[in-house]
Amino acid sequence: MTSFITPPPGQWVNYNVAQGILVIEDRVLLVGNDYGGPELSWSLPGGRLEPGEQHPEAVVREVQEETGLEVAAGEMLFVVDAKTERDRRHFVTCVFELALANPTTGRPEVSSETDLAVRAVRWVSFEEAAALLVRPSLGEPLLNYLYYGKEKLPRRYWAYPEYNTPDFRPLSWPPTLT
Repeated sequence: MTSFITPPPGQWVNYNVAQGILVIEDRVLLVGNDYGGPELSWSLPGGRLEPGEQHPEAVVREVQEETGLEVAAGEMLFVVDAKTERDRRHFVTCVFELALANPTTGRPEVSSETDLAVRAVRWVSFEEAAALLVRPSLGEPLLNYLYYGKEKLPRRYWAYPEYNTPDFRPLSWPPTLT
């Protein structure tokens, strides 16, 4: 299971993250993570950067580790800047467009690495993605990208001053242009 650093009292922990969007035949690839809650937390494949690693390298490595798929990182689509006061964690996530590096191997599988939080990998419709994603800090920009495309994406920087609250506005398909 992925572990997070518990910051000393009054201090913040910063995370640099790379995630990727892989779409094939109107379905997007999501991973279900087990963070100890009652249900899986669904997100795009990806994760934290290793020391000295850049975002495009990290997303390729993370997708391969989590799903077994070999991908190529394309254009950076948007950046999500999100934090949670309660946990004192700050995430800056660069999200990339992905393509299969080898189109003949398109069947994702959950990694056998026991230290990963990923417990499920699924291709889902865009509407199903809206139902599975509970964090607006990821869901809003992703759904806007899926619906409007990268050329009409309303913005490239998404800031969430507090993403971990019970007051989330539910996501829907089609998304509301924000």
